[in-house]
Amino acid sequence: MNFTFFTKTFFQAVSVITFLLLAQSTMALPKAFQANYKVSKGSLTLGNLHTSLKYSGNNYSYHKYTKATGFAALLTGIRITENTDGQVSGHIITPKKYLFNQSKRGGGKVDNINFSRNTATGNYKKKYFSVKTSADIQDKASMELLLAHDLSQNKSQLTYNIVTQGEKTQYRFQKLGNEKLKTPAGIFNTVKVKVVRSTNARETIFWMAKELDYMPVKIRHREKKDVITTVIKNYKKL
Repeated sequence: MNFTFFTKTFFQAVSVITFLLLAQSTMALPKAFQANYKVSKGSLTLGNLHTSLKYSGNNYSYHKYTKATGFAALLTGIRITENTDGQVSGHIITPKKYLFNQSKRGGGKVDNINFSRNTATGNYKKKYFSVKTSADIQDKASMELLLAHDLSQNKSQLTYNIVTQGEKTQYRFQKLGNEKLKTPAGIFNTVKVKVVRSTNARETIFWMAKELDYMPVKIRHREKKDVITTVIKNYKKL
């Protein structure tokens, strides 16, 4: 037997198997897509949200942009950019950069985070911060990707360590059951989850759609007597 030929063939086979295994693992994460949502308060339309999730090799970019429209634009002129960029290895998400930029009449706020090894550094409201982190650390946007993955795997524990506003904190979600949801983009089979908080002053519920790899198709946020609802209008898989 030609040993050189055998060795080359063996390593080619191993490479193919490794690639297929990694591809199968990566497929457990949400696939690339873009979507548009309507943001409203009761019957009043407040604005539009555009989201996109893209991959380039083992890098991901999950970007969201919200812009006030109509009467809300006249009152506030609010615009919100939220981006997370990082790397994917199998089902492991490692954020590298996060940006939350809210601008409106009379001011705004920026939360800018850079992740490096076991440290997160950045600026929140123009104040520098540096915090020690663990290997499972996320930002608020990359957490959505990990939540979608965990729902696809039917995991019961939905707890995530994140950095936000210059501090480490923990988010925990509770499953509320399944619901078939009719939206302008179609009918989706969803899992309802809510953010677990220590008080009832605020409530946030997500409807995560199986057809969109468990990314949200509806979000309802209540704070005091105000209820803001975000519902998908259309989407396209990339």
